Amino acid sequence: PIITYFGRRKGMVFVLGMSCACFLLGMIPWQWSELWSFERLMTMASIIGVSAAFALAFLYTNELAPTTHRGLVLSSCSIIARGAAFVGPFVSEIFESSTVKLGVNAVLAGSAALICLLLPETRKLPIPEQTQDVTARRKKQGLVELCG
Repeated sequence: PIITYFGRRKGMVFVLGMSCACFLLGMIPWQWSELWSFERLMTMASIIGVSAAFALAFLYTNELAPTTHRGLVLSSCSIIARGAAFVGPFVSEIFESSTVKLGVNAVLAGSAALICLLLPETRKLPIPEQTQDVTARRKKQGLVELCG
């Protein structure tokens, strides 16, 4: 639904930006009961955005890669995602302060949102068959060539 109306790139930037904002808002020290705090509420809201971005990454990756490279690109995406999911809980044990943990997550989500702005939009476009199709799409959309 978000990606149907706004596209893959804008949808990815939106959910990652929402997660970043929720992580930053979670730093506000406001506790209204013994169990519930504003930090907990914002962390739960940011998990929704991160989960949506996780699922959207696989869809978007399929549409970015040409058919000739799609298996390699998708398996690389899966390896990186699974590795990050494995390391994430250990990284959170490094920091004592929950504010620092939220800050690190906000920086990661915000950086990912900004990096997604460099990707081409794939909404209502055919899936590329060859590498030349991807290059032509990037030139047509006026995106920066980073590797050459």
